[in-house]
Amino acid sequence: MAHSNSVSFSQSSSFGSKPFFAIRDFFALISAAWAEAKLMEQKSHKMSGNW
Repeated sequence: MAHSNSVSFSQSSSFGSKPFFAIRDFFALISAAWAEAKLMEQKSHKMSGNW
């Protein structure tokens, strides 16, 4: 009986942390995309300046 209680508790705790990891990954993805877009913007400004 105690074993089934511990299993259900571990399942609920892991499920509770999943949204946090999803949000963290989402913000990491957004920041990476923003940094890449900023880098591409700087490159395009340099290239348009050369023309």
